[in-house]
Amino acid sequence: MIEIKPVQNLQTTVTVPGSKSYTNRALLIAGLADGECRLEKPLVSDDTKYMILALKAFGVSVQEEKEAFIVSGRGGELSTPEQDIFIGNAGTAMRFLTTFSALVPGKIRLDGDA
Repeated sequence: MIEIKPVQNLQTTVTVPGSKSYTNRALLIAGLADGECRLEKPLVSDDTKYMILALKAFGVSVQEEKEAFIVSGRGGELSTPEQDIFIGNAGTAMRFLTTFSALVPGKIRLDGDA
């Protein structure tokens, strides 16, 4: 088993490349972190919008600014969504959220376009 020990008081800035895949990865990691993360210059697309909506369903706060997302991570203490989570046609988000969903108790249904 690999154990990852948290870093205390990490102060850094992450500039996310203009990629929906990288942006969704950064959103997910920020949602798992403990505290606030600022993701600068993210790619705004349907896929990233669905990821943000999904994270909000898990209790993660995401604020959208002009050229940044501010994500308040829950340190792994996520809420169980009360409704199905619609992902549209966001395959990357669907794959990431499948494993993310295993972190909360209960049944989670991820739904999307055919």
